[in-house]
Amino acid sequence: MTEPALPISPASRGWVLATSWLALAPLLLQLPGLLATTIAVAAVLVGVLSWRGTVMAPVRVLLVIAMLAAVYWQIGMRFGRDTGCAVLAAMLAIKASELRTLRDARSLLGFALFAPFAAFLLDQGPTTMGLALLAVVSALLSMQRLADEEHRTRTPALRLQLRGIGKLVAIGVPLALATFWLLPRLSSPLWGVPERALSRPGLSDNMSPGEWIDLMADDSPALRVQFTGKAPPPQ
Repeated sequence: MTEPALPISPASRGWVLATSWLALAPLLLQLPGLLATTIAVAAVLVGVLSWRGTVMAPVRVLLVIAMLAAVYWQIGMRFGRDTGCAVLAAMLAIKASELRTLRDARSLLGFALFAPFAAFLLDQGPTTMGLALLAVVSALLSMQRLADEEHRTRTPALRLQLRGIGKLVAIGVPLALATFWLLPRLSSPLWGVPERALSRPGLSDNMSPGEWIDLMADDSPALRVQFTGKAPPPQ
């Protein structure tokens, strides 16, 4: 027999919701402004609805349709990292509609950790790094809190929780580095998506300095020319 699902306490619910919003932050910074604002507002509204009670299944279906429509409206049907990260952010924004039990909270935290790592596919700047680290630490604190709540133990002070997380990180980092350096890796990924959508042939009317650098570093053919006669000498 399966154990009954344990409801989540209001305090732990607040931690989990705050962690999901924090995990969204570095990803939203890489999306178009209007789409990022729409997803952020949806995340807050869904969090408020889930706090007040169970979100019905028809409402969740409408939320999924609305989020996908917003992504399509802003990005279109392009298949690439931009679209994938936008869909990930949209789904994370409405994932809190299923938050009722401790199991749901763990599922939300696990899904939320994909967002900061996906943000590194689009940007590797210090802002993204800082927000991603905050999201990971918050997720670990929330998971520790859920474990204490499940076993009905008293949650220690925040300073002691951070010390415990530091010990876990100190154990995990050497193992991760050893795995990275010692175990063989495939020369190419098992799966992947195209790079971010960039202007390839020719120049646009409006281009930022970063787009100039990306265009200069691109070695793909800009055009192909076929001569009916003898090809002219290169100049």
